Amino acid sequence: MISYEIQADLHPKKLTGIAIKKTQGILFAPDFLPERLFPEWSGYYKSYGNVAFGQMAPEVGEGGRDRLLNTDYTESSFTMKEYRIGGRISERAIKFLMNKNSTVAVSSGRQLVTDEIEFLADTLALREEYQILDSITSNAPSGNKVTASFDWSGTQSTPLSDLRNACKNILTNQHTQGDTLIISPDTELNLMNHADIKDIYKYSGNTTNLTAKIAAGRSRAIPNIAGLDVYVSDAVKTANTAAGILSGATETALVGDDYAIVCKRGTTLGYTYVAEPLEVRRWAEEETRTVRVQLFKTFVPVVFRANQIATVVSI
Repeated sequence: MISYEIQADLHPKKLTGIAIKKTQGILFAPDFLPERLFPEWSGYYKSYGNVAFGQMAPEVGEGGRDRLLNTDYTESSFTMKEYRIGGRISERAIKFLMNKNSTVAVSSGRQLVTDEIEFLADTLALREEYQILDSITSNAPSGNKVTASFDWSGTQSTPLSDLRNACKNILTNQHTQGDTLIISPDTELNLMNHADIKDIYKYSGNTTNLTAKIAAGRSRAIPNIAGLDVYVSDAVKTANTAAGILSGATETALVGDDYAIVCKRGTTLGYTYVAEPLEVRRWAEEETRTVRVQLFKTFVPVVFRANQIATVVSI
């Protein structure tokens, strides 16, 4: 048997704490579809249509029937999806470290466990980001699509005008103002080298131009364009296709190098339903004398108002 110290470190509550701490502050996709706890494995949600921009309710007398804006919806069902990832920690390796009578060896054994859990937590977080972004892009309506006149890497392109047109489509069909731009690192680099964007950050005091990709995250060199908060995701594939990241599936709607997403993020766009909190299960496998650590999360992203999403293609 492995020692008591390592057994304590492998306690599910301890491991869950490591995993949750590791994922806090890393994910930005839940900003688009915030998490909502849901006790059941399946449920219903309302998917709203457009609001018919420009329609005014007629003047009616007191007590008369009134006509509201178009807020028609359809009811749809969802079933929770459980995403798991696991690893096996060799009991022999742990015992080797723990058998050495020193505090350094004990610390090394604990660090071995922590490293494994951090890897699992990071991988699960990436799966969640993929799933949320895939849900957003796959629900983008064709009526809100904007086709760029030129590739954004060219001098003839007009990215600011393209983004304003995308915002106008959201305003027309859903009566909301887009506030978010989701792009790939390659697209960000093209924007940073575009003359129109250079003028924005040059006169704002930032005169440094970028010549290479930046790591993905929320703190960007271009924090805001045309009133849109900029989010850069590494969950990208050229031609909008990706190899199986989720249970061997093929994702076809992630953030691509050839298009951008404009949306109104937050609770009005949709939610990511979570059936249970992040947990860790562990048990001994007698045949292999290992400890198997499994980290899983049950969730499903749902878009309520697809017309709050617009895509800019051929960029």
